[in-house]
Amino acid sequence: MCILCIILHMQTGFDIMEYDSSLRRLWGKRIAADFIDFVITFIIAFAFTFFFPMNPIFLLFVAQGIVWYLYSVIFDLAWGKTPGKFIFGIKAVAFIGDLTPLQAFVRNLTKLNWIIYISDIIAGLSTEGDPRQRFSERVVNSLVIAEIREEKKIKSFKIEEKEELELP
Repeated sequence: MCILCIILHMQTGFDIMEYDSSLRRLWGKRIAADFIDFVITFIIAFAFTFFFPMNPIFLLFVAQGIVWYLYSVIFDLAWGKTPGKFIFGIKAVAFIGDLTPLQAFVRNLTKLNWIIYISDIIAGLSTEGDPRQRFSERVVNSLVIAEIREEKKIKSFKIEEKEELELP
């Protein structure tokens, strides 16, 4: 089979999104969480302008990126999630074991510039591989997943337990 035929038949994240509503929901949560984190880090970077006056272009394309990168690495290492991810119930994880410092540093590198970050998302979704990953996450075997809420499991278990007790 020719290489072009193989390339034309690969399934990308965008292809899978057409029929997988849970993947669309996950990416919707990721993008919303990233937007919240972007705004928070922009506000932090903007606060630095009171102490270190800077050009607005520098603020938007350099200072905010450095703050977003450090913010994301610190939160990923401490809790596996930023405040934005916490709001939407998603978490950064490694395929095997806990997220290592190297994985946290590398998976967040593209956040140094928001244009590169958007390109990272597009590259991850337009190439073959796990559709839950940005391209940079594939390099270090990490991804973002929806958290399972233990409270819901307990409530549903208790409801099932009561139903069993009521049967004669």
